[in-house]
Amino acid sequence: MSGVGRVVLIGEVLVDFLGEGGAALEEARAFRPSPGGAPANAAVAAARAGASAAFVGSVGGDAFGRLLRQALVGAGVDGALLRTHPTLFTTLAFVLPLARGDAGFQFLRGADAALAPGDVGDEVLRGAAGLGCGGVSLSAPESRAATLHALQRARALGVPACFDVNWRPRLWPSASAGAAAAREAAALAEVLKCNEAELELLADAEGSAEDRARRLLAASRGAPGGPAAVVVTRAERGALWVTPDAVAAHPGFEVQAVDAVGAGDCFLGTMLAWWAGAAPGSSAVGPAAMSIAEAEQMLRRCCAAAALQTTRPGAMAAMPDRGEVDAFLRARG
Repeated sequence: MSGVGRVVLIGEVLVDFLGEGGAALEEARAFRPSPGGAPANAAVAAARAGASAAFVGSVGGDAFGRLLRQALVGAGVDGALLRTHPTLFTTLAFVLPLARGDAGFQFLRGADAALAPGDVGDEVLRGAAGLGCGGVSLSAPESRAATLHALQRARALGVPACFDVNWRPRLWPSASAGAAAAREAAALAEVLKCNEAELELLADAEGSAEDRARRLLAASRGAPGGPAAVVVTRAERGALWVTPDAVAAHPGFEVQAVDAVGAGDCFLGTMLAWWAGAAPGSSAVGPAAMSIAEAEQMLRRCCAAAALQTTRPGAMAAMPDRGEVDAFLRARG
């Protein structure tokens, strides 16, 4: 598609070991390796949605690192900025595919935490249609510095950025420490993406999702920058796009889910691809300039892609392409 822009994702790339059988990790009968990591998944989703996608991250000099590089490049993602650390091992995560929240995740941190500010130069970001990053990278000192640096440079260069909270409490000494780090990153982003539990963590007040999102937006108004919108994903109940003045919503799609891992990442990658002009109806104007009507169209497509992703096992491997999403939407009227 002519005129489609480039998007950049930075952060963790890892191997998910998907548990089979049992209601808890310790009860799993077997684990199956699958390429993953939220920003890396989102890069694959963006590429399959039709955007030009680049990924910035770190893997170890081992078989799993080679597996991840092959998976990204094979999915059409530019892997030139994926760094290999010969003395570090590739990060692993043990996952229950249909678990909600953090209950089904256990991390073995390795090379992903070595992402450094120098890995994200201006030449990487300049001219991009969007930047995506997430909360896991904030939980290690060096990758946290890299993430905040990327958000700062994106704002300076006029590149719209989305920060995805992607809350994993086991990576943090306390909920308050993790929430403070997420608020710091969100203040540098143009869009904050979170689910309802993460919104509750950050807003720290009662009320509807719309009310909480508006309070977050109001709290950032006095600070330099701050998000222009909050995207709230609500699993099978769809998603909200909340600005200080208006709300767009989509109720979601009913499907038979087999694996929930990566659905939020699929949503993020599809949203970035929309900003890049890679979907019917998208104008590539960036999130701040979108009308509510266009935001509703964007949510519809993002919810459709995420719903499709849950119908297949794995994270990266299950990301739908643009044609599949088009067909799904036509079938749903």
